[in-house]
Amino acid sequence: MEERSYDLCNERCEIFNPLTMALAGPRRVLIVHSESNVGDSFALLLAMRGFEAVQIGDALGVLQFLRKWRPQVLFVDTLIGELHDHALARTLRDTLMLDRLEGEVEMFIALAADAGRDPRDTLHAAGYDGFCRTPCPVWWMFDVLKCFYAQ
Repeated sequence: MEERSYDLCNERCEIFNPLTMALAGPRRVLIVHSESNVGDSFALLLAMRGFEAVQIGDALGVLQFLRKWRPQVLFVDTLIGELHDHALARTLRDTLMLDRLEGEVEMFIALAADAGRDPRDTLHAAGYDGFCRTPCPVWWMFDVLKCFYAQ
């Protein structure tokens, strides 16, 4: 997996805002996924690669968790939430902005359905920094993280 060249712009995965963060401390990744077994698998595989990864499957739970644990990268399933208006992503970003320290950066990646349900422009306008279309292989997520945590 280390040698793979990752194209950050294709029809299945794109990063709009290629943010990077040099970090000496823990690399915290939050996976907000509607199917807990999928999210747990992602979290486990990322933990095996050295990330502190946690999965949460509901909007209320993730908002409570954010107040205690400040992830730098959030993969957010667009199927979570009552309305398909991406309000969860905006609320998560607003919550993290409340107590943001200087130099803190968060990257929001949509785990999005097909382009008909989640068009690229809608995801961009909703405040995501990029997207990975589902089903999403874990190596896409890992490559996004490798770019974000550039040293």
